[in-house]
Amino acid sequence: MIDQNKFEMLYNLCGGVFKTTVLIQKRLRELNRGARKLVEEEHKNPIITVMREIEGAKIELIPDNDDNRKLIRAEVERMTADQPPAVEIEESTTEDELERRILSALAKDQS
Repeated sequence: MIDQNKFEMLYNLCGGVFKTTVLIQKRLRELNRGARKLVEEEHKNPIITVMREIEGAKIELIPDNDDNRKLIRAEVERMTADQPPAVEIEESTTEDELERRILSALAKDQS
C-alpha cells in the first residue's frame, strides 16, 4: 500500500489532487503505449514508477494551450527532421493525437 504522506507530497509538487491524478493517468497511458521509463528502478506497480518520475521532476503536467501546442509541434518537427516529409498538424488536432505522434517519433528516434 502506498503511504498517504507520499501522495500529499505529490499533490504539493503538482499543484493539487486533480493535477496529480491527471498527470499519473496520462503517464500511465504513455507507459502502457510503450514509452520508456524515466527512472532506473523497476517496480511491479507502474503507479510507483510514475510517482518516482514525478518526485524526480522527470515529468510534469503541461497545460493544453496554444503556446504549448506550438512547442510540441516544433519538437515533433525537430525530432522528425531527418524523416520523410512532416505531416501537417491542424489546429484542431487533439491532445491524444499529438501524444501518439510524439511517442511514434520518439520510438523512431530510439531505433
